[in-house]
Amino acid sequence: MLRYISLISFFLLYLFQASAQDDNTFSQDSEEEETNVIKEREKRDPPSNRGISIGINAGTFIIAAFEPSRIGTEATLRYGFKNHFFAVAEGGFEQVKFEKDVYDYKSTGEFLRIGFDYNLFNVDEEDNNDNVLLGLRYGVGMNDYASPRFSIKENYWGDYTGSIPSNISTAHWAEFMFGLRTEVLKNFYMGWSFRLRRLIALEGIDTFEPYVIAGYGRADNKTNLSFTYTLEYHIPFKRRK
Repeated sequence: MLRYISLISFFLLYLFQASAQDDNTFSQDSEEEETNVIKEREKRDPPSNRGISIGINAGTFIIAAFEPSRIGTEATLRYGFKNHFFAVAEGGFEQVKFEKDVYDYKSTGEFLRIGFDYNLFNVDEEDNNDNVLLGLRYGVGMNDYASPRFSIKENYWGDYTGSIPSNISTAHWAEFMFGLRTEVLKNFYMGWSFRLRRLIALEGIDTFEPYVIAGYGRADNKTNLSFTYTLEYHIPFKRRK
């Protein structure tokens, strides 16, 4: 009788040890599988979020086509420092010159906008580097403008013709942007955005306000809506192994 009890005990002990080994093996397999999934997700992280992009705003050429009096250019620098965040700097210049019956106007201006974009688009599709962006900017623009000729018609005293010398003003504004950005070729991106700009301050006004603030738009509007169309080339950063 004792022999049978001993055999049954050894048999149960053997089953318990085998079950524990299976659980341990299953746990190790699960950990390895989870580690592999994490590595695969890291591999699928958009490389556009790690690198520098240099581009231009082709929208300035579209504006010049509809308003020949305005000529300018704008460059963009984008730096991806996290999975969904981009630091952005935009700068350029704009020249305005036109002649009307009662006055002439000319100005040159430079501007700088700095801020960040957040990418709302997150997919697991490999090599999909498209972006849906929300962003904020702080802008500053400096304008040198003048009226080389103006005339005042007066029947009693006679007409008067004069000029207003150069004046330098500085503008500050904030802007909100929403846009799309897509990789059309390897490391080559095209994108567009809508910009809502709000003027914060306009300083240095001695005689009259500028017609256009470089980088902002019409100076007589406290709020401006603008459009950009960008072409960018991306320089990716290599991942650390």
